[in-house]
Amino acid sequence: MRYFAFGSNMLSARLRARVGEFAAGVAGHIAGHQLRFHKRSGDGSAKCDAYHTNNPDDVIHGVVYHISAAQQILLDSFEGRGYLKLEIPVNVNSDRTAAYMYVADPNYVNPDLAPYHWYRQFVIAGAKEFALPAHYVRTISMVPAVTDPDRDRHLRNMAVLNRHIATRIPEAGARRGRRDAALGRNT
Repeated sequence: MRYFAFGSNMLSARLRARVGEFAAGVAGHIAGHQLRFHKRSGDGSAKCDAYHTNNPDDVIHGVVYHISAAQQILLDSFEGRGYLKLEIPVNVNSDRTAAYMYVADPNYVNPDLAPYHWYRQFVIAGAKEFALPAHYVRTISMVPAVTDPDRDRHLRNMAVLNRHIATRIPEAGARRGRRDAALGRNT
């Protein structure tokens, strides 16, 4: 099954912690939607929504993952109440593919809420992991966020983020070394 992640599940480490191993994802985007942090969560914060605007200039970038039917059932349980599952066409490179995504049930929308810092960081890290457009990442980073009052939840989620970052540092160093070698630089 193809799943279009545009919120915290863009980060492969986050999705892997929820559903187990899966094939590598690929960046994609959908038009006619805006990324909004206004879905009321059970933890009292705002989560992401693909708000339908019908304006073709509004674009949400995200990641298309291939997951199994069993993994989809697991993911449904994590997404919980307040999300509706929709099938949508996603642009991937010059092709379109059908995928499903979770959108906020209108009864669970509250524009007065803000995401927790760790949640916003998951979204930013996922966007960076898949090299989504820099202006898009900057827009996400400007979304106001608040401190999670549950310190244990904050620490658990930061541990997932920190493990992801730790696994990416050697990869970044290797890329830098290959780039420097290609440019004839000694490191």
